Amino acid sequence: MSRHVIVIGSGLAGSAAARSIAQLGHRVTVLERFEESHLRGSSHGTERVFRLTYDDPKYIQLGLEALSGWARLSEETGAPLLHQVGMLDYGDAGVLATLEESCASNGVELERISQRDASLRWGGIKFDSDVLLQPVGGWIAADLALKAFASSAKRSGAEFHYHSPVLSIAKVRSGGWSVETQGDTLAADAVVVTTAGWTHELLSEVIDERFEVPPIKVTTEVVAYFERRDASLWPSFCHHLEPEIYGLPSPDGLVKIAEHGSGAETHPDERSFEPDAATIQRLEEYARDCLPGIAPTAVRSATCLYASTPTDDFFIERSGSLILGVGLGGHGFKFGPALGDRIASLVTDALAEASQ
Repeated sequence: MSRHVIVIGSGLAGSAAARSIAQLGHRVTVLERFEESHLRGSSHGTERVFRLTYDDPKYIQLGLEALSGWARLSEETGAPLLHQVGMLDYGDAGVLATLEESCASNGVELERISQRDASLRWGGIKFDSDVLLQPVGGWIAADLALKAFASSAKRSGAEFHYHSPVLSIAKVRSGGWSVETQGDTLAADAVVVTTAGWTHELLSEVIDERFEVPPIKVTTEVVAYFERRDASLWPSFCHHLEPEIYGLPSPDGLVKIAEHGSGAETHPDERSFEPDAATIQRLEEYARDCLPGIAPTAVRSATCLYASTPTDDFFIERSGSLILGVGLGGHGFKFGPALGDRIASLVTDALAEASQ
């Protein structure tokens, strides 16, 4: 039986969820406060790292689900989304040992390469330890992925409404929901909220005290792009320092590097779009000292938002027919297809419960 599901937010989680829910045969309406492919959240940009190197088995399993999901989405839409150029982890010996053990215990192939051999193989990177190579890792074409999720969802009947901020959400006596926008009031059997740092303000009047939604901290992060000194193939990488430094190729031939989770706390409506000069300077110093394969002056930079829970774990839960998919922090994009399916599964559970 087809039901009406409203998804609030059209970023990664919202677009992926809309696709998965629509493919189950439900009527889906996506409400987005801003324009299509806007720059105000966490999902914009042209590239994201894909890796399975986690110390937590649940993220390894989620990554394996996403791996096959990216292949299906690429086949369905004809868009090349996952580029498996390899993922390198190096740096802190304790971190590497933990990742190696966790991946081995969960059936993920890793190859340990000596510092010397890694330096010969990837001359553009200065290694300070052995290296863990994950062959299936690499990078995702993020902007193409968002468009692919949305186009797939639309082909299954989902409707996307941009410039449609939600003013209020209310539970109705029949067990469904009333969602008020600037121009209309919509009825839904279930509501999916994927609004990152805006979540608590949006749901302040409808979250049951028994539904313990964790606080979501929003930070402004800085990424910088550098020119390669040659055309050699670049892998994605994570240098396990404090803070972590990660890098990956960009579609236009540059190399993107950034610190993971070092940005200043902000409110999503008050964030600055001007990259922090001190962070760019640190990244340029890192490039000069540790990445001989790139010119150490950033050719461009940008900001994005992390919206993270205190544990950095995702919050994908439901209370009745209210489903949340938030708290993806700075590491959620790689899991997109699997997150959409997980949220759709909660919608299925909610609708089945409501019909009993």
